[in-house]
Amino acid sequence: MSKTAIIIISLIVLLLISGVAIARYKGFCSSSEARVGWMADRLDRHLELSENQRTHLDKFRTEVLSMAETLRSDRELYATEAADLLSQSSLDRERAHTLLMQKQAQLASISSDFIDAFADFSDNLEQHQRDKLQSMILRHKAHRHCGFGCNTAPKSTQK
Repeated sequence: MSKTAIIIISLIVLLLISGVAIARYKGFCSSSEARVGWMADRLDRHLELSENQRTHLDKFRTEVLSMAETLRSDRELYATEAADLLSQSSLDRERAHTLLMQKQAQLASISSDFIDAFADFSDNLEQHQRDKLQSMILRHKAHRHCGFGCNTAPKSTQK
């Protein structure tokens, strides 16, 4: 093997190992409890929370973990039922619609709990902390899933 090939293979392996290490460090490969814990620690550190605010953040974290567990526990059931729908010669549209409505009802019920928990946390922040939280959310939105070209693509219009 030539020296160039050995160097290229070594660099590729090094990049792969680095990517996995960064993903694990950032919490992308962790459980939901670890990801939510990472988020709570980050909020505590960046917003410089008081003890009272930390208490509200802990309540919010506990509520989010409870919601995640509820969704996770039902995921298997919904996946199994959806797969069963596909095992028949024709799709039972009424059952598929019912399954979708059940999932949407579950999400609607959890979303109101999430909003209440987040409101309890955010209502106890000072204005400068709320501004910082808002900028963190907007920054996260801008850098999520799409890399650098998120907002550069032209928007399609329907006529």
